[in-house]
Amino acid sequence: MSSNRIVEILPGLYQIRLPIPIRSLGYVFAYLAKDADDNLLIDAGWPSEEAFVALQSSLSEIGFSIGKIKTTVISHLHPDHFGLAEQIRDLAPNSKLIIHRADASLILDSYDEYNGFITELHEWLAEHGTPDEELSAILDASAEMLHFFRPPKPTTIVEGGENLRVGDKWNFEVIPTPGHTVGTICLYDRMSKVLFSGDHILPTITPNVSLGPYYRGDPLGDYLISLDKVRELEVASVLPSHEHLFSALQKRAGEIKAHHNDRLEDALSVLRKSADELMSGYQISTKLKWYSGSWETLGPWERRAAIMETLAHLEYLKRRGTIAEVDELVEGKPQVKYALVGKAC
Repeated sequence: MSSNRIVEILPGLYQIRLPIPIRSLGYVFAYLAKDADDNLLIDAGWPSEEAFVALQSSLSEIGFSIGKIKTTVISHLHPDHFGLAEQIRDLAPNSKLIIHRADASLILDSYDEYNGFITELHEWLAEHGTPDEELSAILDASAEMLHFFRPPKPTTIVEGGENLRVGDKWNFEVIPTPGHTVGTICLYDRMSKVLFSGDHILPTITPNVSLGPYYRGDPLGDYLISLDKVRELEVASVLPSHEHLFSALQKRAGEIKAHHNDRLEDALSVLRKSADELMSGYQISTKLKWYSGSWETLGPWERRAAIMETLAHLEYLKRRGTIAEVDELVEGKPQVKYALVGKAC
């Protein structure tokens, strides 16, 4: 059975299409697994009335309702995945809400905490060379989130390796796949060979992998390791959060690794062309190619993501000894710049 919004992928497993205001994506998929009186919702959509109504009407098509939800799993801490979680629990107060510990530790519980996060983020972007006019536009775009902010309050924290049973039919293994966020998870059912990949692996586009004040390690390195982890699984069908279902997991994982190798080479090429000039992460990001268009066509939200993804690639190269990070003071303010090892440093 199917409609414009809900599709039964396998008996008892449904894909639900929910609208999101991100122009390059347009929608996010939530998934519902059912067996007898038990059920599990994977992800909770964007925090908007339109998405909430879409979820309600979709579930009603299969004779189900939000109030019957037993468990909601959040794949990662982005608003198109956790946004309706608390509204769901308003109608299903005894339901569980599950999230990975690493992402749970980053949940912002108030407007003041969110404002503090935005301030820290924009200081970080300034240190990496983002000019004042860009920062102002990015700040305005980030402030829009305050209209949607309702933080999830998990009842259950997972680390990875747990099994989430749904009746006698489904048994989802929690697989930690950091990279897109520090606490991103995938769910894998060995019997059906279904992998819910969230944003970790998408069929034609690649998820943003960002270095920032709340993910200061090696996000790209983490992401590439996570790719190898899931590509070893025996998978018949991959259920992503965007685009469409697909089956060639190993092939797609290889394509994504090749994409990031190309991005790393692009960043190195920019630095090679800079002669003896030190370059900021912002400067490098403006010279790279982006799938949604040239730098000039990107909106403020997309530019923020592009800068932070560039920084993740630069951090990866730095940790492997290919480039060097140089700290400077420019007009009394700290600035982080990069150069090839042996050049300008």
